[in-house]
Amino acid sequence: MLAEHHVLTTHQITAIAFPSSRAANHRLRRLYQWRVLDRFQPYIGRGRAPMYYVLDTAGAHVLAHEDGLEPRELKFRPERSVGIAYSLRLAHLHGVNSFFTTLLADALARHECAVTAWWSEARCARHFGDIVRPDGYGRWREGDREIEWFLEWDTGSYQLSRFVAKLPGYFELATTTRIITPLLACFTTPQRETHARNLLTEHLKTHTRPHDLPIATTNAQHLQDIGTGTSPELWLPLRNSRAGRRRLIELLAVWPQLAPPEIASDTFPTAIESTSQPRLSPPAPMPPWHVRDLTWSPAW
Repeated sequence: MLAEHHVLTTHQITAIAFPSSRAANHRLRRLYQWRVLDRFQPYIGRGRAPMYYVLDTAGAHVLAHEDGLEPRELKFRPERSVGIAYSLRLAHLHGVNSFFTTLLADALARHECAVTAWWSEARCARHFGDIVRPDGYGRWREGDREIEWFLEWDTGSYQLSRFVAKLPGYFELATTTRIITPLLACFTTPQRETHARNLLTEHLKTHTRPHDLPIATTNAQHLQDIGTGTSPELWLPLRNSRAGRRRLIELLAVWPQLAPPEIASDTFPTAIESTSQPRLSPPAPMPPWHVRDLTWSPAW
């Protein structure tokens, strides 16, 4: 998961891979000592930030051998891995990964639910980068219903016009693949969400087929107030918003034009990934154990 998604905090790793904080801390300490993982703790001014973990040399070598690759083929550089500690993208990655790890934690606690896809920004870029670059792609199953989406995560560091400028790419992707995939967008504040919704509404008025891109929004303050995941009513559809915010799976009722995902696995129909450079196999979106117990698999 760290090789694919770059950085995860102790809390995120505990939520998706360990039965308790004590077990996670004990194991993570060993993995750090063995140089399977590296770690850092950002300065946040007040309070104490959690520990952030990234892949280290031994971990990269293990993964390479599991995939039948020579470690040198990966061109892994540990200084680049831990260098994310000083990157302006750290907050962005933390937000995106928090969203998906919370979904995973929800799925592990509810037997009828599962995250059936979690793609990183880099993986999305390899598949769709010539058209659009989402911050992530996900798929959620609840009972016999399943929904997929692209994710855009706003950190407030750029003009909202940049976000709106990505919409033609999403429309082009829908036309190219003949698949209508919703777009979920999270903004930093309620005020920024409102401003973004106004801009998005005005943009869609100029499009001949606005239903080809269903959009729902939320904001980080709302997430903090009521929690993340699928159970809270987080998502406010751009169109048909009078009924208020909806749970993730309930968005299916708002967008009747959505077809069920064609493949119930971690794939995107018609997507083709370049194989010009050797890459590690992406991890399964769910751990090998789908209920929280003490049965562990060394493969994850």
